[in-house]
Amino acid sequence: MILTRIAAGLLVVRQTDHGDQTGLIADAWGNEDVAPVDARHEHPAALAAKHHDDGWTLWERHPTIDPDTELPYQFLALPPREHLPLYRAAVERAAQVDPLAGILISMHGAGIYNDRYGTFRLTERYFSPDEQMLVDEFLADMRHLQDELMAGTGHRPITHAADEPHVMALYLALQIWDRLSLQFAFRLAADALIGPLPAGANTGGAATELRCRNDGSLALRIDPYPFVADETTFPLTACVVPDRAYRAPEEFLGEIAGAASTTLECVVRAG
Repeated sequence: MILTRIAAGLLVVRQTDHGDQTGLIADAWGNEDVAPVDARHEHPAALAAKHHDDGWTLWERHPTIDPDTELPYQFLALPPREHLPLYRAAVERAAQVDPLAGILISMHGAGIYNDRYGTFRLTERYFSPDEQMLVDEFLADMRHLQDELMAGTGHRPITHAADEPHVMALYLALQIWDRLSLQFAFRLAADALIGPLPAGANTGGAATELRCRNDGSLALRIDPYPFVADETTFPLTACVVPDRAYRAPEEFLGEIAGAASTTLECVVRAG
């Protein structure tokens, strides 16, 4: 669950709605300046983009309240004991549909705990010894699962799935799409640098990241620009609830049930 304070209250974006927008970004990705990931319809990377957070669905039906904020846990702060089973469920479901999509979602979940395979330094989090044991077990399990799933893609890397250049390129693309959606769902179109781009993504060979600049309400200018039309809109479903303390999940869910769903028109423009 993605929570952001706005003037009207608390903006709430469900993880699956964020996933839907991420999938739209993946489907539209690629032009003469930034190479598309793959031209095939429903490519595994696009499937992973749309479904990478599907595991959150059960938790969001009864979200845990963070005692420090008296709100449901922000998506970045959910403790490992609750967070890791969500990703295990998402990976298992995706792998049944497509092995490569399962690998990418597995890498996405693992990347939250290993600085995205060393490509992007995430916010420092400190775990108790018990939590760290759960994280270490999860990372080991995901590594083993990724290698098993590689056999279902028709080949197995010499070392590990993350060392396969094509797989790593798709993983990096997934991270770009995910973070671009979060620029709207979480950061309300703030300035940002989003990278690294997959090797060879930019035909000029110069850019290694997307430079995003705020260009109005829920609008970004992006350079290099990765979409065909000079302006593209990616809708995002959200709702607004009162920004107050919640003593129990039922209180928050009651506000969600009574809140009108809204579609945010998130705009990207050539920068």
